[in-house]
Amino acid sequence: MEINSLAASAALSLFSSISRGSAASVRSTASSAATAENSAVATISQAARDKLAAEPPKASSSAEYDTFQGSQPIDIDAYFTPDPSRSLEDTPLLAPTQRNIDALSRHVSAAMPDFLARHGIPEAPASIRYDAYGQPQFPADYAYAKEFRAALDDEPVLARQMSTVAALTSHKVEMEKSLPFITEYQAAQSQAEIAAVLAKYRYLFDGTNPSSQIALNFDAQGRLTVSADGKPVAAA
Repeated sequence: MEINSLAASAALSLFSSISRGSAASVRSTASSAATAENSAVATISQAARDKLAAEPPKASSSAEYDTFQGSQPIDIDAYFTPDPSRSLEDTPLLAPTQRNIDALSRHVSAAMPDFLARHGIPEAPASIRYDAYGQPQFPADYAYAKEFRAALDDEPVLARQMSTVAALTSHKVEMEKSLPFITEYQAAQSQAEIAAVLAKYRYLFDGTNPSSQIALNFDAQGRLTVSADGKPVAAA
């Protein structure tokens, strides 16, 4: 379900922060779909890697993104590049919308094959998850985990873009879990109805409903898709 109103996104994000502990959700953002789970690596052909290594990426880093100040054209590489002259207050905050998830995923997809070729990594991990400290976690039998991690350290802009895809997806998925509660709470006409709604959705507040597991999944061409608990996250 796409959240069309950025104001609604802000309200839902606040509710998610209160009821689920959004800081932990962001740190843990990182089950892939069944096909990806059956393979520890996604292999890009040598010919494709050689070609990509010799050519600059063709994709532009600029696209329209949803922010809490409205839709804006953003150079996403510049956005994730530290700039001492740019204050945090002047940086538009990306909203957890499907459009942002899709746009960032396309950008990472375009960059991934060249990233692998540039660092001499022959295979991409089939999936990446993030632990509670925001560190990428790879399949146990992925042979190039050390090299991939080091390459991300060398290219922090791409690393931030990937983790942000996971973070935005986590926020979106968790907020959508809260939508029925918000709808019923707003429709309640009495204290008794409010109490009934709170009792019905108590699991949103008591920590018994764990956050969904978010995974970044790469196919053989380096294209990124995102899943939550093994199910693809896509526009409704």
